[in-house]
Amino acid sequence: MKVRNAAGREIETEIAGRTLKPFLGAKKHTYHSKITNLSNALKKCGIKDGDTLSFHHQLRNGDFVVNITLAAVRDLGIKNIRMAQTAIFNVHEPVIDFIKEGVVNRIEGSINGIVGDFISKNPLSYPVVLRSHGGRWAAVKTGELHPNIAIIAASTSDECGNCTGVLGDSAFGPISYSQVDALYADHVIVVTDNIVGYPCKFQEIQERNVDCVAQVDHIGDPKNIMSGTTKITEDPMKLQIARDCVDLMDAAGLIKDGMVFQSGAGGISLAAMKFLGERLEEKDVVASTATGGLTRLIVDIYKAGRVKNIYYSQVFDDYSVKFIQEDIGLPADIGHYADPTSKGRTIDGLDTVVLGATEVDINFNVNVNTHSDGRMLHGIGGHQDTAAGSSLCIVTCPVFRKTNPIVKEKVTTISTPGDVVDAIVTDKGTAINPKRKDLIEKVKGRIKIVPIEDLKQLAYDATGGPQELHFTDEIVGMTKWFDGTVLDNIWKVKE
Repeated sequence: MKVRNAAGREIETEIAGRTLKPFLGAKKHTYHSKITNLSNALKKCGIKDGDTLSFHHQLRNGDFVVNITLAAVRDLGIKNIRMAQTAIFNVHEPVIDFIKEGVVNRIEGSINGIVGDFISKNPLSYPVVLRSHGGRWAAVKTGELHPNIAIIAASTSDECGNCTGVLGDSAFGPISYSQVDALYADHVIVVTDNIVGYPCKFQEIQERNVDCVAQVDHIGDPKNIMSGTTKITEDPMKLQIARDCVDLMDAAGLIKDGMVFQSGAGGISLAAMKFLGERLEEKDVVASTATGGLTRLIVDIYKAGRVKNIYYSQVFDDYSVKFIQEDIGLPADIGHYADPTSKGRTIDGLDTVVLGATEVDINFNVNVNTHSDGRMLHGIGGHQDTAAGSSLCIVTCPVFRKTNPIVKEKVTTISTPGDVVDAIVTDKGTAINPKRKDLIEKVKGRIKIVPIEDLKQLAYDATGGPQELHFTDEIVGMTKWFDGTVLDNIWKVKE
């Protein structure tokens, strides 16, 4: 069948059994600014009761964006929001009031400190869901966790929404967590306090995925964005644990040309990186790659020529932010870093990683989410991801803290299963997972190996054993393995 289209041409609308639509006319698509305020942005994105709002946590304890967004949501009269943040901190204490007011009724994301403590005693209508970095990325990608509106904090954006966390007074490093939200959310709002001319120089999020740019006075407090995360321990006992970690790596034959390593940003982990840098120098070894979070220690090892590549997924201090502003290097978003549904991840080539714990048990299970009193105070972060991806997963902890045994019969909550934990380094010696017979043979005689049961007994003898906890039948949270399966439940503790 022939019809005349809007360009004045007669065209066939059926060819080889397929129906084709005639051209109906054209119009110019002209550039326009997406800048508005946060309340208008939420309205333009059609916010409604029961929606899921996602956030990233790279402003850490200096973040203003979560609080001002939920305040705008409340002012619009919206209720029962599901928060899908990558993490929240003590600065987000107002979330407790938003819960009490009915603005927030579900949380699927890491919680640290005050908010977690509150929810431990006051369960939400559905348990908090705690996922690893990679597990959260996969959950959004597969639709298990679907954001209706992604709220993406950026330290700099142009008026079309191309944005970064590398530039501006509130710089925090690349926006590593939110690319998946930008791709899969129904709507995307970039929140920034620094608008620059088009196009923005660095672009972790691009205009093609952005509905609105909400301009605010301040996205966060620069003093607290980088505070409290990168101080090397000065405790002699913890320093010895850090040295023992490096001795274990060395005894295992991993400190060699081409090694790939990662560390967390805790005091012991940072000290271990300092000692690893010194060992690389002593042995005249050049590592291939440092992955994960970027700190001054890693940058200094790189500048000393002892690691060829820095493949980082977030930045933990001002020194490192200034470094990448001059040399952006190799940033890897969290999906590239740890998405378990992808065909390749940066963590899959890890030779070794040093991780922390609130508790460990005789089956090498690790707890990082709850304290021994059952309170839900921490997130999983990359703990599961790196433990499973590394050839040698080292977990560090003292045998006991004050009157509390840290090596126990059973951890209060399983965050990372013992199947992927290779060694636990303590102040009383190193326990190696019996499943790693190859590792035990390799390091025997070179480091002090102590059976995990002996470490538990030392802890119990020194403290009298763990406090007895009594739980109600209410579930306040759950930990998920990065494949989406439920690993453990977190129960409300009886008062």
